Amino acid sequence: MHITIQGAGRGIGLAFAHHALAVGATDLYLTARNPEQSAGYARLPPSPNIHWFAMDFLDPDSIANTGDAILAKAPHLDRIITTAGLLHDGDLQPEKRLGALTPEAMLKLYQINAIGPILFFKSLWPELRRAHPLVVASISARVGSISDNQLGGWYSYRASKAALNQYMRTLAIELARYNPNAVIATLHPGTVDTNLSQPFRGHLAKDQLQTPAQSAANLWDVLDHLLPGNSGGFFAYDGKPIPY
Repeated sequence: MHITIQGAGRGIGLAFAHHALAVGATDLYLTARNPEQSAGYARLPPSPNIHWFAMDFLDPDSIANTGDAILAKAPHLDRIITTAGLLHDGDLQPEKRLGALTPEAMLKLYQINAIGPILFFKSLWPELRRAHPLVVASISARVGSISDNQLGGWYSYRASKAALNQYMRTLAIELARYNPNAVIATLHPGTVDTNLSQPFRGHLAKDQLQTPAQSAANLWDVLDHLLPGNSGGFFAYDGKPIPY
């Protein structure tokens, strides 16, 4: 298997890379903003079968160049996963009320959580549209479901993940015309022990918090069981569909 994982420098992305190797992946094409400075690069250094690429979802040229580099190196791709997710960063925090919205924060979350992933898939379009079995997935979040929103708050994160869901759904419809063997999916990983969830998990029961390895294994299993008829869907880590 030839696997591409965006965001493999840490967290769920790095756990996906380890899991892919454990289940028999032959070649990994991994990205991080600064690969050489990442935990992933240290744990899975470059080798004839592990290839690292620098890519920043805030830089469209970087996305396009990385896609070209992966296409030039990989004979084919069997699975492509993006794991990018920004919820908080220093002074940037989830908005609990309308008055907290700022254009700068809204744009940054949208760029990383929605624009980046779909532009990455655009950069890999020649491989996506080639008629062959393929699974393409992006990490979303249950809070991106509009119909499931009963609590409000987290305006920009919710909206950016809802946008990602819509981008992926639309990609699934277009891709089915070219590659009916492909599956496009968005995934809810649950609450995972990463930097993203750290400030917001104090109320969780111990068994509600997954390690990155547990989450990656669960999500990989979900992807293993999806069929082309499931393409365009939004699924939780237990395989259950989530309404948009």
